[in-house]
Amino acid sequence: MPNDRNPSYNLTDAQLDDIVDRLLRGKYEKHRPVQPLEAARTGLLGANHIRSYVVSRWGERSRWSTNTDLLSSAGVTMRSNKLAERLQPLIQKAQALESDELIWRVYDQRSYDTVCYAVGSRESARNWAWTLFGWTLPEAGGGVERLRADFVGAGGMIVASTRNMELAGNYRDRIKEHEGRAARESAQAERLRAAVDSITGAAAHLASGATVG
Repeated sequence: MPNDRNPSYNLTDAQLDDIVDRLLRGKYEKHRPVQPLEAARTGLLGANHIRSYVVSRWGERSRWSTNTDLLSSAGVTMRSNKLAERLQPLIQKAQALESDELIWRVYDQRSYDTVCYAVGSRESARNWAWTLFGWTLPEAGGGVERLRADFVGAGGMIVASTRNMELAGNYRDRIKEHEGRAARESAQAERLRAAVDSITGAAAHLASGATVG
């Protein structure tokens, strides 16, 4: 599973490190320049992922440490920035490819809830999501145009299925939360209903006593 050391779903640590090392060599990597899909497979899609990877792989020494095997804070920033600079153009190129290895998070732009993870181009991912899940969206209307797709990496159907299963697990947790909240609200409604019955009963009793007197 992805982690700070390796945010990829389908690369080993060694495979990820190989791609990163080739990126950092830049123009000096003449024999195996990194291709767009390789960059996408790394899972290093943002500044936080990149910095976490750099710190996890090379380490960061504290202000008082004398361990020169670790990067200084400034060194972490410089290496992270360099890696991001080399990665971003390749990942942008990857997003324009027609490849079933690309994975997208498709979400409802009205609620920002994730609908599913889908593969292919941005448009094919949105269309697939709308065909299968459009009917589940609240407030019908807007068609496929209400869906947006954010690029989340590469790995094809296997990785997309894994992420969809994780999404289903998250939704099950949310269902339990909603059901628990509904049960608590229902119990509160019953308590209030009992209080209403008691109050109206007491009021009727007092009124009848006042009439008799």
